[in-house]
Parts: sequence; structure tokens; C-alpha cells
Amino acid sequence: MRMLTAVIGVLGIFASATAVAQDSPPPAAGQPASTDPSAATTPPPAETAPPPPALAAPGAPARAQVGPADAPTGPSLWGILPWGGYGIGARYMIPVPITQILTRTRFRDYWALEVGADLLHFNYDYAFGTTGFSYSWTEVIPVVGMMWQVWLTDDFAVYPKVELGYAFGWYSDTNGTMGSLQGGNHFFPDGTAGLLYKIGNGLTLRAEAGYVGGKGGIAWLF
Repeated sequence: MRMLTAVIGVLGIFASATAVAQDSPPPAAGQPASTDPSAATTPPPAETAPPPPALAAPGAPARAQVGPADAPTGPSLWGILPWGGYGIGARYMIPVPITQILTRTRFRDYWALEVGADLLHFNYDYAFGTTGFSYSWTEVIPVVGMMWQVWLTDDFAVYPKVELGYAFGWYSDTNGTMGSLQGGNHFFPDGTAGLLYKIGNGLTLRAEAGYVGGKGGIAWLF
């Protein structure tokens, strides 16, 4: 009777061990089998999200865009000292999307179209022996021109420019015999070299010298 009881007990222990082995998942390759029965119900750890990309430090300067989008534009107003006279003029600068040339240097260059007009007044005085005459000529010149700006620094630029206009005007202050007068309506080609110097808040000093004479004034470029 004792022998039968012992055999039944051994069979019960063997059956319990077999049931636990069937409920547990097989161990991963290269890992020892777990002896903890609760390991079968433990979920795998969640995947760790990759860290966000590094952000630029606050205040770090961004690479400046170079192109017509940030080329200067705006009006200019100046005084003019042509040969033998004086005048005033105005221009408006408009960027033009033409391929830049100085892309492999530290300088920036832009192309711009300028439209505007000049008002010029000339005085003529002649005296030949006992015969003399004098007169004045005033003309208005609507013009259009193309300029190539080269910014040597953020505040200073130089440029060449060509313009074409049509001058029309009138005589005044005639005195004495009227001989062959200078003036009259005519086409007006002009070539100049100039400079721009920013002084702040868009205000820019500007000067030109060319066929008509010297020009100097101020621009507001933005």
C-alpha cells in the first residue's frame, strides 16, 4: 500500500512539471531558459524612440540667401552738376533676375533696372567783339538704365551703369543775336560709374560720375 502511494505521488509531480514546461515560451537563441514561471506573461520592453535631430544654437547666423530676392530696391533722389549747368533727378531701382557673376568670391553682385528722370538747366553766354548773345536751355530727360552692383561689404557697393533717355526742353533768357544755339530735343545716352554706402535703416548715400557730369544724393533701399 505504501509503495502504491509513493508511485502515485511521483507521477503527480512529473505531470505538474510537464504542464509548466508546455505553458512557458522557448528561450531565445543564446539565452538561458528562465526558471521564473511569471516570465511567460511579462511583455517585452518598448522600443526607444530615436533622439530628435540637433537644433542650431540660439543666435547662430543662418546662411544668407544670395539672389534677386534679397537684392536692394527703392528710390533715389540727387542733385546734378552737369558741365555748364545744374539740375535734379530721381530714380527707382528694380532688381532683375539675371545670373550672378561673382558666385565664387566673397562679394555679392546684383543686376538692377532703373527708371526715372532728370531736370537740367544750362546757361550759355557768348561774346565775340561787339556781337554777343546769351541764352538758357532747360530740358527734362526721362531715362531707363541697367546697372551691375558689386557689394564689397554689407554696406558698400560700386557699380557701372548705362542709360538711355530722350531730352526735350525749351529756350529762355535769350539776349542779343540768336546764332547757332545748343540744345534742342534729342536722344540722351549716358554711361556712369557710381557708389552706394548704407548709413542705416535703409538710408544710403549715393554718388555717380559720367557723361552728363556729377550726381550726388541719397537713396532709400530696402
